[in-house]
Amino acid sequence: MSNLDILQQRLAAADCAALLIPSSDEYLSEYTQPADRRLPWITGFSGSIASVIVARDRAAIFVDGRYTEQAARQVDTARFDVCGFGNPARLEWLRRTLQPGDTLMVDTRLHSVAELQQLMEGAEAAGFKIAATPSNLVDAIWTTSRPTPSRSSVFDYDVQYAGLAREEKFTLLRQQLIERGRDLFIVADPEDVAWLLNIRSTDSIDTLDRGDFSNPISSFRVPAPLSRVLLPAEGEVCWFVDRDRLAPELLDALEGVVLICEPGRFDATLASLAAGKTVAANLRRTNYHHAKIIREAGAIEDDASVVRYRGIKHPNEITAAREGHRIDGAAVVRFLAWLPTATAKGIVTELEAAQRLTELRAENERYLGPSMSNLSASGPNSALPHYVPTKETNRVLNDHPIFWMDSGGQYLGCSTDNTVCFAIGTPESRHVLAHTLAVKGWMALSRARFPEGIASTQLDSFARQYLWQHGLDYGHGTGHGVGNFLNIHEVPHIRREIDHYSVAPILSGQILSNEPGYYLKGDFGVRIESHILAVPSAHEGFLEFETLSMLPIDPQLIDANLLDPHEARWLSDYHNGLVAGYEGMLDAAEASWLAGIARRFEDMANRAGA
Repeated sequence: MSNLDILQQRLAAADCAALLIPSSDEYLSEYTQPADRRLPWITGFSGSIASVIVARDRAAIFVDGRYTEQAARQVDTARFDVCGFGNPARLEWLRRTLQPGDTLMVDTRLHSVAELQQLMEGAEAAGFKIAATPSNLVDAIWTTSRPTPSRSSVFDYDVQYAGLAREEKFTLLRQQLIERGRDLFIVADPEDVAWLLNIRSTDSIDTLDRGDFSNPISSFRVPAPLSRVLLPAEGEVCWFVDRDRLAPELLDALEGVVLICEPGRFDATLASLAAGKTVAANLRRTNYHHAKIIREAGAIEDDASVVRYRGIKHPNEITAAREGHRIDGAAVVRFLAWLPTATAKGIVTELEAAQRLTELRAENERYLGPSMSNLSASGPNSALPHYVPTKETNRVLNDHPIFWMDSGGQYLGCSTDNTVCFAIGTPESRHVLAHTLAVKGWMALSRARFPEGIASTQLDSFARQYLWQHGLDYGHGTGHGVGNFLNIHEVPHIRREIDHYSVAPILSGQILSNEPGYYLKGDFGVRIESHILAVPSAHEGFLEFETLSMLPIDPQLIDANLLDPHEARWLSDYHNGLVAGYEGMLDAAEASWLAGIARRFEDMANRAGA
């Protein structure tokens, strides 16, 4: 009997029609520890973001465009419908599957206030009942072979990389509380906590759930330990974390500054401190269960100040990010210089290519581990935007002309996440067309100049415009904010869908990704990705981008006839900048390979009359 069968039996016994299971944990994490992977335990799906609704005789998985094909491959489609992501899609499926008056069970610990309020309003308007409690049936039946929680070490993150001292950050938030007439901040997002307290952890995640955290392909560093903070306008800052995880040097640094509290006391302490008070909380990063505790004791008001402060990098952080991206970029260039020789000499697989890049990154002492699973994709696998190679799916690069790798590293001072796309052999004209159009969009966003404070969604069409002119598109966002030795996915989001994260303003000091692509199901895909820093332009009140991830483009995959003279010259100058920027970091053969790429683009510019 499958896990789904057991769950559906329990559902019937509980006298409920359906159960909602998100991929997140009680901290609303994007990447969860194995013990909290309820959704994969039921479905077999390994993507980072999804939700499932299980009814008594049917189920559905809800994923965004990155994971549509992957979900169809990984789940039993005879039992699961594969649907679009978000509340509208979930409500539509409920209308088709349940009867008016049926009850949907939700665990209030696993959903944000904003998400669950919207779902509850929509479900009740459609005639469904909601059974909202801080528990779920998966936990009741997943009692054997459940992994133990992480116990990794938590250490002090030096201010030379963090930017501001933790005491300065406390002052910023307390000023906000006083100015807005509030009494207490609940900092519920572990990423916000790590930023606020200047701490990081040695946690690792294995996205394939195989438990091998040394696997360089599917495992990566997750530097924010699962913890929460209560920061009052007056009084001690309370950090709810297991004391025995904290390094001795960190305990010494926090003495008299932060009170260490048992995580199991959080609910009771929150209820006590919130009594008769007004509490500031990010309603998209605070779970519904804790919001209910606050509302029963006092009042709650939405406040995303911490994530906004976190997104605007301090000058120290920017300096460290520039250097970290240069170190990381040199490793990627060395990998790309190795690739044509290696594939010419013999067979190279996706896993071997991923392993080689990881080894090159690890040669630098500032490298602390991968920032993400290594997405090493060839041929039909490259049509899956978030493909992670396994022994079962591992392809030979020599068998198809298209190969891209999306990967990154964690460094003191920055997190990197970049995608390079190169031809193995001779590409077809359709490969060259798709790649050229994506590169034109990537250049357009890299070269953009715009008013400071513009909504991030307004930049999305910069990257899509040339693909659109040919009736092509991609299903994921164009970009996202990037952390400082934290999660590579932060706000704001550059995407066309309008929501809280995509209407966030673009401000000076933010680091974002720029990653247009194209994917033809079952055939091939292309993507280019770099990190860009928003900086003031020559015109007052306007911003432009500085490219941090300086990585080469494959001239074999560029149709020079589709470039205008300005684009051709920009690409040439860009590659000449790579040659100068990596001087002294490459051996003679690697430097010669990169210089050859630059000469190809210089020739394109000259032929274009630029």
